[in-house]
Amino acid sequence: MTTPIPIVCPYCGVGCNLELSLDENGRPVKSRASGRNQELNVKYLCVKGFTVHELCNHEERLTQPYIRKADQLELVSWDEAIQFASQRLKEISSKFGAESIGMLCSGKVLNEEAYLSQKFQRAVIGNNHVDNCARLCHGPSEEALRRQLGYGAVSTFLEDYDATETVFLVGAHTTFTHPVIWMSVKKRAKKGGLNLILADPRETDLVKNAAVHLNVKPGMDIFWINALLKIIIEKGWQDREFCEKQTIGFKAICKALEHFDIDAACSRAGIKREELEKAAELIHDKKTIFIWGMGLTQHAHGTDNVTALVNLALLTGNIGKPGCGLSPLRGQNNVQGAGDMGALPNQLAGHMEVGDEAARVHVGALWGTDLPSKPGLAAPEMIHDIASNKIRALYVIGENPAVSEPQSNFVTWMLQKLDLLIVQDIFPNETSKYAHIVLPAATVGEKDGTFTNAARRVQYTAAGLKPPGTAKADWHILTEMANAMGASWQYTSSADIWEEIRKAAPVFSGITHERLKESPGIFWPCYDESHPGTPRLYEDGFGFRDRRARFLPVELPDTLIEPTEEYPYMLITGRLLEHFNTGEMSRRTTKLSKLKPASYLDMNPQDTVAAGLSENDIVRMTSPYGSVELPLKIESSLQRGYLFAPIHFSEPNFNSLMSAVPMDPKARMPALKVIPVKLQKVK
Repeated sequence: MTTPIPIVCPYCGVGCNLELSLDENGRPVKSRASGRNQELNVKYLCVKGFTVHELCNHEERLTQPYIRKADQLELVSWDEAIQFASQRLKEISSKFGAESIGMLCSGKVLNEEAYLSQKFQRAVIGNNHVDNCARLCHGPSEEALRRQLGYGAVSTFLEDYDATETVFLVGAHTTFTHPVIWMSVKKRAKKGGLNLILADPRETDLVKNAAVHLNVKPGMDIFWINALLKIIIEKGWQDREFCEKQTIGFKAICKALEHFDIDAACSRAGIKREELEKAAELIHDKKTIFIWGMGLTQHAHGTDNVTALVNLALLTGNIGKPGCGLSPLRGQNNVQGAGDMGALPNQLAGHMEVGDEAARVHVGALWGTDLPSKPGLAAPEMIHDIASNKIRALYVIGENPAVSEPQSNFVTWMLQKLDLLIVQDIFPNETSKYAHIVLPAATVGEKDGTFTNAARRVQYTAAGLKPPGTAKADWHILTEMANAMGASWQYTSSADIWEEIRKAAPVFSGITHERLKESPGIFWPCYDESHPGTPRLYEDGFGFRDRRARFLPVELPDTLIEPTEEYPYMLITGRLLEHFNTGEMSRRTTKLSKLKPASYLDMNPQDTVAAGLSENDIVRMTSPYGSVELPLKIESSLQRGYLFAPIHFSEPNFNSLMSAVPMDPKARMPALKVIPVKLQKVK
């Protein structure tokens, strides 16, 4: 019997441990929960986890490099592909400057590979134009948490869910997005063991276990959160000792809310004051964990939304204590790790700022080069700067901007305008259609290294499978690319890279591959090999010189995306249990494709009747930026005036309806969650 391969699931940010069972030929035939991580998923997996082996075996896996010749992608050798790619990058850099080249890094590659991605961009190319998929989901969370607490990361961990008394869930459908984690929370809510406060415009399955359901209007979060802050202050329910001894800015918050109209804010948000007062009671003197998803972040004022929620946690003293904390639901298996490793335009590995001279000198000495000091472009900015010829080349690793970025028709136009587009991935996708070079990468089980889950738990994932054809690990490809451009990287394994990470970023100094292989994972920060890790952040103070957290008042937004007479409905986008992100992985598995084979549009029953529409009608949905056609489904969980569609399908691509402006000025993230639309029956 061939020994199963223990891996970390490549889907969401929970980081479930599973194993791949192999046949006599060494190919994976089954994915199952191994039970080896008793601190995380134990023996449980969601429906996606049980299908991971299908990704490794799929017939559409990229197996050999391609180069575009005479407008067609043709198979070539690795030597030819690397030589051509490196030569073109050098030519473009020489002619237009290093600033003309950008990189998009995946939230699914290993930590070691994300680290090399940003090292390649900074040390080999020579700029900070590197970004990852967090830009389009929890970029606002990272920004707000970093500014107010010190780290752009989750502060709590699973054991806190056993100790908490109240869970406040905002803008997320956790049954679908993070089912294994939510299963334990829901069990406690069912038994009356905790209070669940839910803020969501949809009436999902979570409502039946909620003590309070705030049926808020999408994008109106600052209104009701500020109203809740004012209610707590008026009742004197704030944690006075915590505010006085562990924060700064409390008086500024009180002054900012002095003349705030609670009733007007509730009306604007579409909820009743009594509901907010009930929510305040369930937080008062109770250990509370605040959880949120992209319903809070994917707006032009997403950073302010998260800032307001952090203010609420600070006001009630619910950070840095057992049963308390802040938890943005990170979507991809290593999106936390990608940011940790410095795949961001303004940060180096270990959450050190690009603008910090000492950090640049430290890392530069390790790399043997001077690091650029000017912060780079965010992903949406890179796409837009193609139009003005400021960006001439784009190196895309494990991302699919043709589908994931807003105004996708514009994005595909820009991709075709590039002098050089390099796509490195495990499958062909919508973006690779426009590539000049396509490089085949290895996936989970075919390479070893580390992933960091949403809660900062660093875990080891093993190798044992042979990549298909001549596909290579991303770190191997990056090493060959760097050396072809004149570097002298000597990495022979992911362990070599991790040892450099430990030197570059002090928060990982105590974590080794050997420790991870013998443990259920280690939470950073971990400063030496005797350090147990830090499951709960901020127990000993916050990440600033004065060790105090920051209240930051937020004003009501000037720009809101709302329906109009011409576009009377609001489209909300979201996720399904059966699929994942742009669907390039999940739609290639037999079981998941059977469960949800195609896209659709949900509409309130009364709205359906009023519009003269019926179940399964094909409708044309039009926003100010584009149109798509798809079948209609009747769904009673929606409020009147709202529509819902899943994001996992390239046909139709709902991001063709979205606008790249307005953009969150702090997180540099476009509004992807809602857009006003109109409907027309096609057949």
